[in-house]
Amino acid sequence: MPDSNKGDPVVDLDELKEIMDNDMELIQDCFAEFLTDLPDLLGEIQTAISQKDAGKMNTAGHKLKGTLKYLAAEPAAKAAQAIESAGSNHDLENLDEKFLTLEKECQNLTAFIEGFTP
Repeated sequence: MPDSNKGDPVVDLDELKEIMDNDMELIQDCFAEFLTDLPDLLGEIQTAISQKDAGKMNTAGHKLKGTLKYLAAEPAAKAAQAIESAGSNHDLENLDEKFLTLEKECQNLTAFIEGFTP
């Protein structure tokens, strides 16, 4: 699947293994938990955007970004960072576009996780 972020892999496996101390069971558990939590995390962001609540956008974007960085999913983390920054800067422009980018990157990550074999 093509990646729009200048060649960044969906997940940097070397970085992920380093973060998780090469514990493949932990990686699989974290991936499973992420897939369970993702709908709620995206829902929080979407609600904050629809309410034009910059504080909630910042908080929800930051929370998702942290999770994505822990999973070494840089393209998706960058997309979450854009939402977080928009919230912290009270920048309510292009939020739909930013959210669509985040959704796309999370879909790419979900596909990666579903096809992941240790």
